[in-house]
Amino acid sequence: MSKPYKIDKNGLRRLIEARMYDEVASAEKKKRTASTIISFLYGSEPFVFYAAEALGIICGVLEKEDEAEFVREILRRLFWHLRDESGAYCRGAPLAIGEIGRNAPIAFEGFKNILLSLLRNEEVELKYVIYGIGRAAENMRDAYPDPIEELTPFLEHWDVVIRAYALVTLCGLRA
Repeated sequence: MSKPYKIDKNGLRRLIEARMYDEVASAEKKKRTASTIISFLYGSEPFVFYAAEALGIICGVLEKEDEAEFVREILRRLFWHLRDESGAYCRGAPLAIGEIGRNAPIAFEGFKNILLSLLRNEEVELKYVIYGIGRAAENMRDAYPDPIEELTPFLEHWDVVIRAYALVTLCGLRA
């Protein structure tokens, strides 16, 4: 990674749009940068996927810098943004949770079962939950209940997109 430097919100957006994640991860104030990225998770596709990837990468760096508790706080915030009580539903939150699960496994350990339980939450975008589980597949295999059993019925879902995400995620889980 390069030398840490300051990034303003517009510059951060441009780096994420260009998928220049190494530059994002070398931000001078990583915690503030991570918090700013959360605001990008309300965007549209494909940018919301890029923002989730960037957040996962920066949380992975933070975990390596002994900031796992801060990453857990980010995860708690993301789950909060999926609740009605938050008043600000964040459709990209499951994507970001999955990316954090992929890049910061220590912080993610206590959240994998909660992510899996989102499959039963009708208020959350199902395809994003399945995608998030797939991105964190390496760290989801021992979740409870068994993620393979939970995802298998989605192979017969009426929506072809849900079926496709389920298939790819099941492959990632080595079903």
